[in-house]
Amino acid sequence: MTDESIDTSEMLAIHECFRKEFASLPLRVKSVPESDSDRAAAVGGHVLLMSAMLHGHHSAEDELLWPVFSERSPESAAFVETMSMQHARLSDLVDTAQAEATAWMADTNILTRSSLHTTLIALERALLEHLSFEEIEVLPVIATTVTQAEFDAVGISARASLTPETLAIGLGLILDDNSAEAGQAILDSLPPEARAGFEEFGRPAYVAYRDRLLDNA
Repeated sequence: MTDESIDTSEMLAIHECFRKEFASLPLRVKSVPESDSDRAAAVGGHVLLMSAMLHGHHSAEDELLWPVFSERSPESAAFVETMSMQHARLSDLVDTAQAEATAWMADTNILTRSSLHTTLIALERALLEHLSFEEIEVLPVIATTVTQAEFDAVGISARASLTPETLAIGLGLILDDNSAEAGQAILDSLPPEARAGFEEFGRPAYVAYRDRLLDNA
């Protein structure tokens, strides 16, 4: 156990982004008219992007966080088992959503749309359950069990799994889906060169992506 609690605010901000974006996906998909391939491309692309972000986040936790947590807090084994089971369930749903989104984008019809819509509803429900459990039961224990550097390594690994474009758009989503104060804290935590790169290249790419998605809302 560490003497002081670490800062977990960045993970909470990412979770808030996941909540809002995955909650919006079923409605976005359902609103796309049959055979509107342009709109399906925008919305389906968002399904793929959010799926990649969630997969990268959970893979980093599985690889870097749970082993250290288990070693330092053996009494929390039940928590780790629950988290691992929830991650496995979410991974299956994400794989299905990615496959169905790809199929829908290739053949925009009511059957492919309906299959994806059903999967996204199940994915959102499972994700909400998982995030609530993690934040209420697990994060408070983690905050006094691992070091800040060990915790921050999860975010570094998750970001490394994403393409530069996805990383920029993901940061834009996180900023938009959280309070101005939380967003500013995230920007302030970036290295100067990374922040400058986001402002010059990443933010315009995100705004263009967001506008395209909202045009298809």
